[in-house]
Amino acid sequence: MYNFVLLKHENCSAMKIKKLYLLFIFLSLSVITLARPLWSAKVYYDKGKECFDAGEYQKAADEFEFATYKVGDATVPLDSVNYMWDLSIFCMKHKDSGDVCYQDRKFLEAYRHYEIVSKHNRKDTKCREMMGICMRKGKKGAYAGMVLMTPSNQNPYYIDKSEVSNVDYARFLNIKGLYSKDNKKRIEIEASNCHIVYDKKTGWYQVEDGYENFPVLGVTWYGARDYARWMGKSLPTEAQWEYAFGDAREGNGNYYHNVCEGTPNKYGIYGMIDNGSEWVEDWYSEHSLGCADHTDQDQYETLEYKTIRGSRSDDDDYTPATFRDYEPPHYGGLIGFRCVSNISHVR
Repeated sequence: MYNFVLLKHENCSAMKIKKLYLLFIFLSLSVITLARPLWSAKVYYDKGKECFDAGEYQKAADEFEFATYKVGDATVPLDSVNYMWDLSIFCMKHKDSGDVCYQDRKFLEAYRHYEIVSKHNRKDTKCREMMGICMRKGKKGAYAGMVLMTPSNQNPYYIDKSEVSNVDYARFLNIKGLYSKDNKKRIEIEASNCHIVYDKKTGWYQVEDGYENFPVLGVTWYGARDYARWMGKSLPTEAQWEYAFGDAREGNGNYYHNVCEGTPNKYGIYGMIDNGSEWVEDWYSEHSLGCADHTDQDQYETLEYKTIRGSRSDDDDYTPATFRDYEPPHYGGLIGFRCVSNISHVR
């Protein structure tokens, strides 16, 4: 009798243990079922996207690779995972190549690598920042593309031998954007004379085929000023522009061509008459400063219009060297610009 009771007690204990075990299995399966989304392809894919947007392409590639192991759960399409995996590896290679070229001081090559990455990921602010650094350093060496001016009555300065081109300004827009920090529009993209277009799909500014090295037109004064500052330069004053005019011959102001085509003046400067008008730094006054003779800012009568030089006039008494025009600084018409670098002395 005692053995029977003992056996019954053992059987009850075994049943309790079995029930507890089954309950444990059930709860474990429930937890696993609830936790399963944490292991889904979609979670790895979303993590990969976050890393990609942050420019962390190696981490992004790892997350997308993990997602490929889980695509059987149908939480994200396999094609999407593979595309982002390939794109992450592609961007990583170009960003690394850009870093190598930058270290080797091959700034224009580095720029092209960073540009490729930026085209595929507009959120990669680091690459856009490096694009700007490379562009400035690539053009900086010994005032490349500029001509030294040494007027007798003011400090010497360097001025661009040609106007800023469409391709250079498009690069600026892709790094800095269409609007300034104070919400001033930099260029009238919709203007008929503007040959820079905006691709809504990629969010990228591109130059129409064949117009890459033509002068940019449709730029507002704000846009010209911002580009010049970004390059570590400034817009020329009226006096600087007029001195640099030199012996430029009268041309057809409607003639539009590559920035370094045609006949330069005696200083080797192009396009002081044709290829559109040019913004200068000064506010407009009816009294011209005239051939660098004056630099007194108090002469300006109004702070409403900015001065424009170059191009042509329909007046019979038009004189290219002294013709002046004006527009409000937000205007973007048949106007381009060039930059100057002011220096206190020349070695």
